[in-house]
Amino acid sequence: MSFHLGSLRIGVGYAAAAALTAALLLDREGRITCCLLAAVLHELGHLLMLLCFRVRVRGIALRLFEVCIEADRPDTLAGDVWVTLGGPLMNLLLAAAFLPIDRTFCCANLALGAFNLLPVMTLDGGRLLRLMLCRRLRERTAERVMKTVTFLIALPLMTAGIFVLLRSGYNYSLLIVSLYLMAVLFLK
Repeated sequence: MSFHLGSLRIGVGYAAAAALTAALLLDREGRITCCLLAAVLHELGHLLMLLCFRVRVRGIALRLFEVCIEADRPDTLAGDVWVTLGGPLMNLLLAAAFLPIDRTFCCANLALGAFNLLPVMTLDGGRLLRLMLCRRLRERTAERVMKTVTFLIALPLMTAGIFVLLRSGYNYSLLIVSLYLMAVLFLK
């Protein structure tokens, strides 16, 4: 389903809407709500940087495991880097600001900001690495390096996810994220 907000097209996938609804309904302690708010503010950080560099945003698509901002590219490498860093920087600034106020919201922002800086495909750190690699290497070589780095990071994350699940008996979030990263790696 999609709608327009002025000239901005906003799309929400049915799976994303269902997952979001279920998560909010099952969130008795407010942790999921904090994480979702941190994710929204992360994307707002990207949008603010796009506005700072006067880049036209055409649309926003909310999918099951990602938010895609459809926009033109900044004119410079520096602009591209700042737009990419906008999300994690927003989270890290919010983590610092909320440390004395709300530890749950602080931790959600810190975790999301730090995690997104991992040099893995589909994450902001992966986008930064790709920008740097494409300046030095051919496109095909940069793609191979990205896939290798993604695999070398996703595999230990998956192992850690299994360990956390076995130790806690219920916390499967890291395992799901690492499985998503592996799926992206092999499906691209």
